[in-house]
Amino acid sequence: MKKLLLPLLVSLTFVSAHAKDLPPEDIQAAFANSDPDTSISSEIKDSLLLPKILSDYSLHTDPSLFREKIFYLDNDKSMSEISQILRTISSMQGIKYYSTGSKKWETLYEVATFIDSPESKNPVGEEEIKETLSSDGKKLYCLLEDHSLGSCVYELSYFERDNEIAVNFHLVEPIKLGPVKAVKADNLVINLVVLKEKADSDKLTLYLNVKAKYVKLAMIENRLNKSFERRIDSMYTWFESQINAK
Repeated sequence: MKKLLLPLLVSLTFVSAHAKDLPPEDIQAAFANSDPDTSISSEIKDSLLLPKILSDYSLHTDPSLFREKIFYLDNDKSMSEISQILRTISSMQGIKYYSTGSKKWETLYEVATFIDSPESKNPVGEEEIKETLSSDGKKLYCLLEDHSLGSCVYELSYFERDNEIAVNFHLVEPIKLGPVKAVKADNLVINLVVLKEKADSDKLTLYLNVKAKYVKLAMIENRLNKSFERRIDSMYTWFESQINAK
């Protein structure tokens, strides 16, 4: 497969206190790609979960938007600790994103919680979800009250091995912007994969991608292009802040 590579920008060893204050163009990725016909995932040589999640948990239609990024970080958290972080959806509540419209940081998710089902949307506590040692095979639902997109309900699928964890966010309810059903259910996926070089290594690789298909209206397309692209950087900032938390 043809690869599209961007030059290495700078090291990703800045701390979360600085990351949250950076505009999106300064959220630094080692590689980035926006061509749906190519992928930079081949840069991650030792991943067993990435090929699975990209083939089985992808968008099965031509996307209106595709973005993927690879980040490299140094951190000594164990994979079990990282697994628990990825099952702490409530820590997404209050994370920031950079609004290109207002030229300032806004709160991305006013509410972030696991729920029992898309129908009833009753909040579910995280303690029981977090206490199991592995997240492998778990399927959960979460509700994210998005500042610009409104209420978003996702099915989360988790996969885990000794030195790697993958999470798929799959939209299960449509996203409406005013009277318009902008994104239909099943037409948005976000994938996150965390890989250690070795189980006892401090070197982490974080892969993120988003694929979305939405209505062809120029005003909505422009808004959603910016919104979904920013969510990769916001999710990176969230993850980086959580693994650096004491």
